[in-house]
Amino acid sequence: MCDALRAGVDLAADAIPGGGEAGGPAPDAREWHRALEWVEQARQRGYGTLLDAAAFVPANRPDLSRVRPDFVAVSWYKVFGYPTGIGCLLARRAALARLRRPWFAGGTIRVVGVQAGWHVMADGEAAFEDGTVNFLSVSDATAGLRWTDAIGMDAVHSHVSALTGRLLAGLGSLRHSHGSGVVRLYGPASCDRRGGTVAFNLLDARGRVVDERVVARDSGRRGISLRTGCFCNPGAVEAALALGVPLPRSEARRHTRTIEEYLDALGPASAGAVRVSVGIASNEADVDAFLAFVAETYRDRVPDVAGLAPRDGC
Repeated sequence: MCDALRAGVDLAADAIPGGGEAGGPAPDAREWHRALEWVEQARQRGYGTLLDAAAFVPANRPDLSRVRPDFVAVSWYKVFGYPTGIGCLLARRAALARLRRPWFAGGTIRVVGVQAGWHVMADGEAAFEDGTVNFLSVSDATAGLRWTDAIGMDAVHSHVSALTGRLLAGLGSLRHSHGSGVVRLYGPASCDRRGGTVAFNLLDARGRVVDERVVARDSGRRGISLRTGCFCNPGAVEAALALGVPLPRSEARRHTRTIEEYLDALGPASAGAVRVSVGIASNEADVDAFLAFVAETYRDRVPDVAGLAPRDGC
């Protein structure tokens, strides 16, 4: 948990994850209750609390009645099975009133005097919503919530759990002819303490990690949508690749300018991993198609890495 800068007000915040972006231990009921325990511990120590529920909400029913965080982050598009879209920050009015912005942007003020050097912020949440609110997508959220309510979140949870179990079992069963595994899985090997996000690396016939750019290239050619890289969690990737602290720090001090220079110095097996997610819109055919793709493309093979574009970011 990390302390936020106090910025002139009596509010520091603990950001508490309700699930993992990089496919490690992720949201089930036990992890959710543990996150709520962290909320309560932080509140008892005088911290404001922000609960990241983006990975939990798409397949679970959140219960905020027992412990009430000050803020909760939710990605509605993940609930509805979209690749991107609208999200929201739920805020307690008392916590919102304690926040102070040292700057302003369009739509966040009621009045401003340029020469006088003063301004009055808008009331409530409007003071923190820069520019024009994405009103075209707001209606998607209301329609999507009606849709998921009609299906039932318990049914969604069972569906996602079954697909995740099918994916994990299939990945674990993939072997090269000499018996070594094709997949190096990160996080739990079963659905216990795991949501619908599964992160892994593929191993070629020599046992070496397949460059994540190769997987992105090959999956794109097959019309399969997945994600590669660090997944907004470079710390988890450094841990998975067993990079010790002294080496990354020493390279950072050398003012390395590109990720390729940084990776050349560190020498990791890969610059990231592969992440596959299942959700409300996924089905068994999707999982089976991906498993068939992995088996046909990487089993008993050493993929061609010629012509890969340099990485421009993690």
